[in-house]
Amino acid sequence: MEPHTPDHGPRAAQSDAYTQAAQRGLFSTDTLPPAMAEELARYEQAILHLRAARHSLQWPFYTHADFASDQNRYCAESIGEIVQTVRALREHQQQTFGADAPP
Repeated sequence: MEPHTPDHGPRAAQSDAYTQAAQRGLFSTDTLPPAMAEELARYEQAILHLRAARHSLQWPFYTHADFASDQNRYCAESIGEIVQTVRALREHQQQTFGADAPP
């Protein structure tokens, strides 16, 4: 298998949305109720699986390279959408319970 080469195009920004959000503590579950902590942990696991899929889809020798590229883009977009969903959940948690929520 070929080594992973980082994607530096527009799609990279969406997959990096997870890295940036995680560094800001968006996926920290320390102060959350158990059900919400479990939900965030599952979203994070889904993101990690999507990142693994993106890595596999960046292999340069697919017969249907356009299909692999489309699926890679779909994974990147999904990562960004999950990050936005987690951000919205954290904001709702903060508004409802006054709990601290990372930016």
